[in-house]
This record gives sequence, structure tokens and C-alpha cells, in this order.
Amino acid sequence: MKTKIFFYLFVLASLVIACVSEYKANLPYSNDQVLIVDGNIMEDTTVIFYLSKSFSMDTAVIPQESFDVNAVVTIIGGNGYESPPATYLGEGAYSMDIGKLDDNVKYGIQIVYDGNTYQSELSNPITTPEIDSVSWIQPENNGAVSLRVSTHDETSEEAKFFMWDYAETWEFAADYVTTTFFNPDSSTFYTITPPPFYYCWRNNVSHNYIVGSTESLKENRIINKQIIQYDSFDERFSILYSVMVNQKAISKGAYDYYQNKIKLNEEMGGLFSPQPSEVNGNITCITNSSKRVMGYVEVTKNTTHQRMFVYRNQLTRPMVYSDCVVISNDSVLKILGAMNITYADFYQQGFRPAGAPDPDPRTSMHPSGWSTASCTNCTANGGSKTKPDYWPNDDQ
Repeated sequence: MKTKIFFYLFVLASLVIACVSEYKANLPYSNDQVLIVDGNIMEDTTVIFYLSKSFSMDTAVIPQESFDVNAVVTIIGGNGYESPPATYLGEGAYSMDIGKLDDNVKYGIQIVYDGNTYQSELSNPITTPEIDSVSWIQPENNGAVSLRVSTHDETSEEAKFFMWDYAETWEFAADYVTTTFFNPDSSTFYTITPPPFYYCWRNNVSHNYIVGSTESLKENRIINKQIIQYDSFDERFSILYSVMVNQKAISKGAYDYYQNKIKLNEEMGGLFSPQPSEVNGNITCITNSSKRVMGYVEVTKNTTHQRMFVYRNQLTRPMVYSDCVVISNDSVLKILGAMNITYADFYQQGFRPAGAPDPDPRTSMHPSGWSTASCTNCTANGGSKTKPDYWPNDDQ
């Protein structure tokens, strides 16, 4: 079978759960479909396996039928164990509760789909060591901020392989501290203190594979592995930033698999190397060897986690200028008169009161100025007022 027909979007399932970056390439059309499996077996957790079917990159929109995979998914053990079938959640997602895993038993996934049986290579559960530290460094004044992780494992002299992902949360603020608001239904102004839409929070999760190895090192210790880097003027560092780094020990096979996927994602659109045949993973069709399947199912005992905060005053950050401007209420009144419109009309055009009420009591709580919603309300920029329980300051 020619290599060219294997160039599919085989990271489809990973994209569904946002754990790999997209790549773009014009790939040849093929009618052949590859079963894609994404998920891992982990002790004492509820895991979700995503099953999907490949499609040609000539397709402009991901076809819905790619997620239409009606299968029976179970966990099997080398001692004859077989779990009850996973619960189908729809859209190719299968949920399963995993209990205790015996260190001396090899486990894998079994998928019965479209008259064929697929199995991952059975393997013993891998234990993940604790993270030593999550840190950051800013080598240059006002320069980029590098977020790093360090870990080690002294339980064995054999090389160790790791995979990381992360979840970010950061606090940011609107451009103006606003306590004056307008009700367009009653055409009245009112105040709220403290300012309800000044502070917001935003969240993000990693979209790339991040792996590391001690294979070429003298000891099983990884020091200051960069997991991500941002410019210091990024909004993340405007007030307070937090990152939770999750670590998982993986096998040599899994490490090679993800390394190849990283290289393929980087090189698609160029020379198309490495060949997709190198990244099939550890799953095979045991009833029909000609059936293609992609994915790697790892068996792990645990993951480890560590959170880090970066405060604005801990780093150097250049002045960040906004394009927000305030129009005085006197100027707005002139605009309303010239255009023969009301405050309500002005409000419907996207303008909002900015700042505190005019201190002159004769203005009946009119605002001192106006700006746009995106400048006065942090939720208008996609922020959330849901403050994390672990957040260390008193901002609301």
C-alpha cells in the first residue's frame, strides 16, 4: 500500500480533547479509513477513550461521521481479566471506571468494532514520581518568561520517560475601574461598588505534546525542562498568573510515539517526514492485520501535580498601551444632540459608562465619561467572574 494514502488527520481524537496543536497540509485523498484511539488506563480514575475514523485532509470540514464509532470497549489483563464494557457518551467518547491495578499484571484496551477486534500491547502499570519543582525564569529585562519543570526518579537505574501537560489560570482587569452603569430599559443611571466587572479570570490548557527523557543523561533527573514560554507583556502577567503542571511517567515506546507525532506535526506541509507508518502506536487489529489503527494506550498508576504562581511585581514587564479612550459625558451630550439620539441609543451602539459617577450632584449620577464595553467590562473580553477557590488574593 502506498505511503501517500496514509496521510490523514490522525490526531483527530486528540484535537477533540485539546491536547495537541493543529497542523495544516493539503493531503491526497483516500477512501481508506484508519481507526484512531486516544486515551490511557490509569488506576482509581474515570477515564475516557475517544474513538474516531480518519478522513482525508482534502476535506474542508471535519465530517460528523468521523465520530460515529459504535464499539465495545473493555480493559483486559494478562491474567485473563476483562472489565465490563465502557459506557458510550456519544461523539466517539467511552467512559470507564478503573479500579486498582496489580503491579504484576499487564493490562491493555480491547475494542470490538465493525466486526474486528483491536488490542493495545499489554503492559505493567508505570508509577510516576513527584515533581521536584515548577519554576520560571526571565533571563532578560522585559524579556520572555520561560516556565519550567524539574523531576527525578531514583527507583531504577533504567532511563525514565515523562510527559507533561498543564492548565493555566490568570487574572486580568478591564481598562477602567467602573462603578457607574446605565439601564437602557428605564434610561437611568445607577452605581455598584466595589466595581463588579473590573477583575476577571481566564483559563487555558496545553495543546501540545511535551515529553522528556533521561536516556542521554548520567542520572534519572530532568532539570528545568521548558514547558512553555510567553512574552512578558502577555496579558497573563498583568496581575497574577497560575499554572498547574501535570506529570506522567511513560514507557520508551510511548515516548518514541509522541516524539514522532511532534516531528510530524512540525513537518507536515514540507517533506512529509517521518512517514506515518512510524507513528502507528501500540494498537493492532488482531483479527485482520490489514486494518490500520493509530494511537498509544499507556497504563499508569498515577499522575503527579504541582502549581506555581507568578505575580506581576516578580518580573519586569514593559508598559502595555491600550487603545481604549474615554469620551467625557459633556462631549457625549453634544453627540446625542447633534445626532438627535438618546443615551439608550448610544448604549445600543456599544458604548458604556466609564469610571465613577460625576461628582457634581446636579448630574443625577451621570457618568463622568463613556467608553466601549470591552474597555469597561472584563467579561466583554471573554473573561469569567468565577474566581478559583485557590486564588490567593482578595480581588473580586
